[in-house]
Amino acid sequence: MKNTSDTSSELYKRLLRYVLPYQHFFYISILGFALFALMEALLLRTIGLFVNTLEGKPTDWAQHLPEGLVESILFIPIVIVVLSIFRGIGSFFGNYYIGKAGLNVVNSLRRETFAHMIYLPKSYFDQKNSGEVISLIIYNIEQVTGSVTSAIKILVRDGFSVIGFLFLMLYLNWKLTIIFFIAAPILAGLVYVAGRYFRKVSLKIQKAIGKVTHITNESVQGINLVKSYSGEAYEVNRFNQAADENLQYGTKFERVKAIQTPVMHVVIAIALAVIFLLVLLFWPSGDAAGAIEYVTVAGIIAKPFRQLATVNSIIQRGLAASETIFETLDAEKEKNNTKNTLKNVQGHIRFTDVNFGYFEKELALKSLNMDIKAGETVALVGQSGSGKSTIASLLLRFYNANSGSITIDGIDIQEISLKSLRTNIALVDQSTVLFNDTITHNIAYGQDDREIDVQSVIDASQRAYLNPVIDKLENNLQTIIGEDGSSLSGGQRQRVAIARALYKDAPILILDEATSALDNESEKQVQKALDTLKQGRTTIIIAHRLSTIENADKIIVLDQGNILEIGSHAELLEKNGYYASLHRAQFSAT
Repeated sequence: MKNTSDTSSELYKRLLRYVLPYQHFFYISILGFALFALMEALLLRTIGLFVNTLEGKPTDWAQHLPEGLVESILFIPIVIVVLSIFRGIGSFFGNYYIGKAGLNVVNSLRRETFAHMIYLPKSYFDQKNSGEVISLIIYNIEQVTGSVTSAIKILVRDGFSVIGFLFLMLYLNWKLTIIFFIAAPILAGLVYVAGRYFRKVSLKIQKAIGKVTHITNESVQGINLVKSYSGEAYEVNRFNQAADENLQYGTKFERVKAIQTPVMHVVIAIALAVIFLLVLLFWPSGDAAGAIEYVTVAGIIAKPFRQLATVNSIIQRGLAASETIFETLDAEKEKNNTKNTLKNVQGHIRFTDVNFGYFEKELALKSLNMDIKAGETVALVGQSGSGKSTIASLLLRFYNANSGSITIDGIDIQEISLKSLRTNIALVDQSTVLFNDTITHNIAYGQDDREIDVQSVIDASQRAYLNPVIDKLENNLQTIIGEDGSSLSGGQRQRVAIARALYKDAPILILDEATSALDNESEKQVQKALDTLKQGRTTIIIAHRLSTIENADKIIVLDQGNILEIGSHAELLEKNGYYASLHRAQFSAT
C-alpha cells in the first residue's frame, strides 16, 4: 500500500498535467509576480534612504546616482510613485493571468469529466445519487483547480516576496538573518501535521456537500409529492441533518486551520522578538537607517510567510477532491469494442439462455429464451419485478447479460457498435424525460439545428396528436417547455416522447408503459398513431394495463425472471392460466 505522501505526489503531478496547455499564462503570471516582489523589496529600501536623508547622511546605493537628483526633495516621492506603478503592473499581470489559467483549467477538467462520465455504463449512475454527480462536476472540480492555481499563485507571489525580503535581510545583516531559519523546521512540522488532517476532513466535507445537493435536487424535482403528502417538515429535517453533517466537518477543518495560523504567528513573533533584541544589542551604532530598514523587512516578511502556510490546506482540499474526480475519469466506459453497424435491419430479435442479475446472488432473468420475429408486435406482461424492463435494458445494452446471447437479425448485439445498435431502437420510457428546450429540440433530440429535418418534426408531432397543444402555444414548435416539460400536462409530455420516437423512425420500437400517463381520449388518439408506427416494425410493448396489448401478435407472460406463458390474447385467456388470472384481477378491479 502506498503511503499518503506518495499518493499525494502522484495526484498533484496528474493535476499539473491540466496546467500544461496554459503554461504560457503561468509564465506571464510568474514574471508579473517576480516584478511585484522586486518592487516590494525596492520600496523597502527607500526607508533607509528616507532616514539617512533626514539625518543628512549619504546612502551607499544612492551614491551611484546623479548628486542633484538624489538631493532633490522630490526624489524619494517620485521613486515611491514609480516603484508603486511597476508593482501594480506586476500585480495585475500576476493575478490576471493566474486567474485566466485557473478558469481554463476548471473548464478543461469539467468538460473532460462530463464527457467521460456521460459514456460510463448505467451501473455507474445506479451506484451514485444525482447530488453526488452534480457536486462532483460543480464543487469538487473547483476545489481541485484551486489546489493548482490558487496554491501556485500563493507559492509564486509570496514565495518571490519571501525570497526578495530574505536576500535584502541577508544583504543588510546575514548573521541576524540566520535566526529566522531556526523557525523553519517548526513551521514545516506544523504544516505537515495539519495537512494530513485537512485531507481527511476534506473528503468527508465533499461527501456531505454531495448529500446536501442530492436532497435539494430530490425535493425540488418531487415538489408535488412533497406538498401532497405534507412532507415539508420531513424534507427540512433530512436537509438539516445533511447540512449539520457538513457543518460538523467544516467546523473541524476551520478549527485546525484557525489553530495553525496563531501558532505560526507566535513562532514568527518569537523569531522577530529575538531579532529586535539582537538588533538593539549588536547593530552597529550610527546606522539607525539600516536598523530600521532591517526590522521593517523582518516584520513585513511575516505576512507572506503566513500566506505560504495556507497553501497546504488549499492543496489538501484539492487532492481530496481530485481522488473523486480521477476515480470517475479512470472508470471504464461502456464496452464498445467494435465498429460494426447494423444494415437493412429487419428486426428479428432472439434471446438465447440469457441470465442476468443486478446483484451477484439474485438473478432478474433466468435462462430466458425468447424469439421475436421481424415486424412482430410482442407484449411483455407480468407483475412488477418480473423482468419486463430488464429485457428492454439488455436489448439496448444498458447492461450486459451475465451469460447467453441476444441477437438482432442473427448478429450478436455484443458485436454491434453501441451507436448503431441504439440508432435502430426507439424507446418510449414510462418515465418521460424532457429537457428545458424547445419542442422541436425535444422531438429531434440528439441533433443540432443543421441536422434537424423540420418537416419530419412536424409530421411526428401530427401523428402523436400534439398539434392541438402546439397550436395554442405562442411560439408553436419553438416554445421552450421548461425543466422536464413543466409547462405541459402529463399526457402532453408523454405525447412529446412518442413524437420523439416517431421522428427517430427506428425499425425496432420499445414502448415501456408508453400510454400510462394519457387520459382515455388521448390514449385512443395516440394508440392510432402507434398502430400506424408499428407497421413494418418490430415492437416490444411493456404494459401493466392489459387492455393496451390485446391486439399484440404475441404476449409473453413473465414471473420472477421466467417465462410462464406465450400466446395471443385469446389463446392465453382460453388456457385459463396466469395471464387469465391477471386479466380477471385487473378488469374486476375496474
